[in-house]
Amino acid sequence: MRWPGWRLLGLAAGLLVTTAARAVPALPVINTNNVISILKYGAVGDGVTTNTTAIQSAINAAAAGPTTNGAAGGTVEIPPGTFLCGPLNLASAVNLQVDAGAILRMLPLSQYPGGTVSAANFLSATSLHDVEISGAGAIDGQGQPWWPYANTNGAVRPIMIRAVSCNRLLIQNVTLSNSPMFHISLSGSAGNSTVQGVTIVAPDSSANPPSHNTDACDVAGTNILVQNCNISVGDDDFACGGGTSGVLITNNTYGNGHGVSIGSYTDKGGVSNITVINCTFNRTQNGVRIKSDDGRGGLVQNISYYNLSMTNVNFPIQLYAYYTNTGTPSSITPATAAGQNVLAPNATPVYRDITYSNITATSASGYPVGIIWARTEMPATNIVFKQINLTGDRNFCVYNVSGAQFIDARITVSASYATYTLFNAQVTVSNSLPATSAVTVDGLTANGYANSLAFYNATASLKNTNVLDRGPLSLGAGTVTLGSSWNAATNTVVNYTLGSTATRLAVTGSVQLGGTNNVAAGPGFTNGTYSLMTYTGTLGGTLPVLGATPAGFSCRIATNTPGQVNLLVGPPPPGVPAGLTAAATNLAINLKWPAAAQAASYRVKRSATNGGPYTWLASVNTTNYSDQGLSPGTAWYYVVAATNATAESANSPAASAAPLPSSVATNLNLTPVGNALQLAWPPDHLGWRLQIQTNPLNTGLGTNWTSVPGSTNVNQTSVPMNPTNGAVFLRLVYP
Repeated sequence: MRWPGWRLLGLAAGLLVTTAARAVPALPVINTNNVISILKYGAVGDGVTTNTTAIQSAINAAAAGPTTNGAAGGTVEIPPGTFLCGPLNLASAVNLQVDAGAILRMLPLSQYPGGTVSAANFLSATSLHDVEISGAGAIDGQGQPWWPYANTNGAVRPIMIRAVSCNRLLIQNVTLSNSPMFHISLSGSAGNSTVQGVTIVAPDSSANPPSHNTDACDVAGTNILVQNCNISVGDDDFACGGGTSGVLITNNTYGNGHGVSIGSYTDKGGVSNITVINCTFNRTQNGVRIKSDDGRGGLVQNISYYNLSMTNVNFPIQLYAYYTNTGTPSSITPATAAGQNVLAPNATPVYRDITYSNITATSASGYPVGIIWARTEMPATNIVFKQINLTGDRNFCVYNVSGAQFIDARITVSASYATYTLFNAQVTVSNSLPATSAVTVDGLTANGYANSLAFYNATASLKNTNVLDRGPLSLGAGTVTLGSSWNAATNTVVNYTLGSTATRLAVTGSVQLGGTNNVAAGPGFTNGTYSLMTYTGTLGGTLPVLGATPAGFSCRIATNTPGQVNLLVGPPPPGVPAGLTAAATNLAINLKWPAAAQAASYRVKRSATNGGPYTWLASVNTTNYSDQGLSPGTAWYYVVAATNATAESANSPAASAAPLPSSVATNLNLTPVGNALQLAWPPDHLGWRLQIQTNPLNTGLGTNWTSVPGSTNVNQTSVPMNPTNGAVFLRLVYP
């Protein structure tokens, strides 16, 4: 069952493929016929010898290698063994291949050039093209002595792999471990970077010893693919910042770490078109996270999270804009959100068009299952959750959001917490089929910021009426229960989509009516009585104003049933009949008129005076009526009103006629009165002509009839009797 006024977001498989196809980086083109072993330049894999010069020489030689079939450069092979090494500069058209059984190990802190003062990154690539790091071997950073310096101002720690503005970069199949700082850091606008089949490991940040800032893969750029990786580190498992777009993260397994993150710096070009799909998370501190703050924010848009599985994740879903203010937002209440200062624009985070679909997650005790917390001065827009299944201890927080949609979402939290807590939020909860369990909602409005709620095919309970305030509240195919009395303000708006499934607001307590009610037609909507509200206490206030109502129906609110506020629905009032005509006939007047819109019947009214007052004469289901048994000669005035179950229309324009006399022949009544003959005939023959002829007695009846003057205006008269007359004949003629 689908209802008007809400949008189901369909995510078909074809759409997922199309979205994922945004990131298809071009791969490096390198001469595979030119393979140079580092042993050729004196490298020793004993785990003791420093091999920096030997390996760098091999890289330089491979870069200078011949061109074969259009491919330049070559492969630098690191054979089995443990090769200690200092910082290296990669080269264009070179593949650094770490064979199975080989370990390329960074020099320890005590031997690393520059130490914590000026250490260079381990594998560096700047403005290069066609660069590859591959093989089934490992690169180890010996990072434990470096990690405590994460909390020392000014201390420098090297990144394991650092590429800046490189085009066609590929890192595949190797195992990276224990970097002093980030394991992989890619930046610049050249694009076409691929990280695939890579394993990245470092101790969790809560381990002993912890690994600090050992991000697995940090990117800033365009057209980036990270796939089929196994990652478990001490900080972000993936992170990107401003200036990033066109990234696909797919089929990765995440263990320890802070999850897949966007931010906190999202300025300098913003972040857009990021897709995270078909990934699993186990024991990560966070699942998917977007974080920023005033002064470092930019536009984050078109972010998609599809088909994710999370187990024992502290905080599955985070999107917030108070990162430096709050850190991890694990204890943010509606009051906390309402108490934030509203700031003037200053690199303000902007979040919009973000989708979470088909996500299953269990969160750890003490953490919300999710939070969407944008800036009060810049609410997030169009944040969609479709078919998410979240289980955890605490509620889903929605603060400063315009257009949050929870579609076919299952969120299960402990009984002491509401499903959703809100502040300054516009939230729609909808299901494809009527819900079998209720969601609970709590929160508050403050400082003029209200919440707008919509529930379709959903059953909900509002723990605190302050979460509603003036709304609007929109309902369709479900019941929303208010856990206390409700006082509707004059600007409170409630929208009902009514149909065959009950839709109502159930108030546990008393009600003060007011505000405006709008009604839309859902499946099965028809004439009848709908319960808009039930209550257990007293009813006061004034009837809500009826705003929008379905076309073709007449609606009014009724409160005459105790404990209920009902909507009575009928057809619209009928139109006023037009074109009434009156035709005179014998002792009758025949009326006719065209049908009026929405008319079920008609009331015929009559008056002897033009303009009325009109007296009801008859009710008919046809568009004609004959007024019978009238006296001739008297004009009558008629009007017609259309009626139906809702109302009676205004009267039509009047039509009039005077009935004709009876057409049936009748006898004259003759009464001698003195020297005259008194003549009379029935009143319904008024208008007939009295005719007379006088002939000699020996002549009889002739043809010399003459009309008696004025006889058409009376029904009796006197004719003088003259004895000298012969024969007198009288007759009535019609008319």
